[in-house]
Amino acid sequence: MNVQLRLVERAGADVRTADVVALRRHLTAHPELRGRVSAVPSSPPEGEMSGSGMELLLVGLSSGGALTALVTALPALLKARQSAASVEITLADGRSAKVTADSADDARLLLEEAFDRLNPPQL
Repeated sequence: MNVQLRLVERAGADVRTADVVALRRHLTAHPELRGRVSAVPSSPPEGEMSGSGMELLLVGLSSGGALTALVTALPALLKARQSAASVEITLADGRSAKVTADSADDARLLLEEAFDRLNPPQL
C-alpha cells in the first residue's frame, strides 16, 4: 500500500524543497521505512518543462511495522520543526487525514483500516 505525504505549513507559507528533503531524510532514518520513501517532483509552473523541487513523498507500507514507524515518527518530526506544520496523508482512494505535532490518531486509524483491508487476517 502506498500513501502520499504532503507537508503543509500553517500560516500559509510555501513549503520549501529543503523541508521535504529533511522530512524524507528523517523518515528513512527509521529502519522500517528505509527504502520505502520516495520523492515526487513538483509540477512545473505553466509554460515550463520541469518542476524545480519536490512536492510530496510516497511511502510504501507493506508491513505493520512500517505503518507504526510512520505514524510514530511524524508527530516527533513535526515537534522538532521551528515552524508550525502538519503532514497530510492521502490514500490511493482519496481518503486523507492530517498529522500534527500533537496528534496522529486520525492518521493511524485511517492507515490501519486501509492496511487491514488490503491484508485480511488469514484463517
